[in-house]
Amino acid sequence: MGKLVEEVRLWNTPIIGAYLLWKFTHGYCKGHPHGDAPVALLHFIATAILTNKELLKPINNQRDDLQSYIRSFEMSKTSDILLSIQQRVKDKCEYTLNAIDIAISEGLLVWDLESGKIYPRNLTSTVGRGKALKSTIKREGDKAEILGRWLSQHDLPAIEAYLKVVF
Repeated sequence: MGKLVEEVRLWNTPIIGAYLLWKFTHGYCKGHPHGDAPVALLHFIATAILTNKELLKPINNQRDDLQSYIRSFEMSKTSDILLSIQQRVKDKCEYTLNAIDIAISEGLLVWDLESGKIYPRNLTSTVGRGKALKSTIKREGDKAEILGRWLSQHDLPAIEAYLKVVF
């Protein structure tokens, strides 16, 4: 039981969330037609999706875009899971704010208070032996980057409409 408790503790820490939001922001900037950064509100949606196994599972490079992601739930008759995103955004609000705070304090993200956008920092340092990310965290970081690319193709009202989220 100790290993399960440790895993739950690990995934509930905003430090993992900080990494995922950094990867999400990178993906968004890379995928945006003008290289723009996401507004902070999108990080709340990203956290709601990235911290749920059912919502995270269909994110992969074989899907072209956000619409394909949404269709995957409709085709598998689990579209009700998409409706849970709104509540998850509310439930994960404090977690998201903590993750953003950690990412900013550790130099992963920069929040422009004028525009409300969050920018990723490019890191060039290498990880020392024994300090590399676990493969599951790295995989989820890759999914966060894919999600960022998908969301970068739409404006906030379109994302809200697709995911049935209201701010």
